[in-house]
Amino acid sequence: MTVTPTSEIALELKGVSKTFTISQGLFGKPKPLHALDNVDLRLHKGEVLGLVGESGCGKSTLAKILLGLMPPSS
Repeated sequence: MTVTPTSEIALELKGVSKTFTISQGLFGKPKPLHALDNVDLRLHKGEVLGLVGESGCGKSTLAKILLGLMPPSS
């Protein structure tokens, strides 16, 4: 079965960022880790998306934000 994408937008993200705070040991100053930085994404009804990338590049973080399991930082 072939699905042809339509112009109807099914999902849209604009400027999504996620920053985690990483501790630097017992006495170290916390350090920010930018998992996502200003991500824009638009999917039209009928489109299929695959996320590919290296370990630690933010694929799971983006998926969790899309599913509402994690709030974005901005």
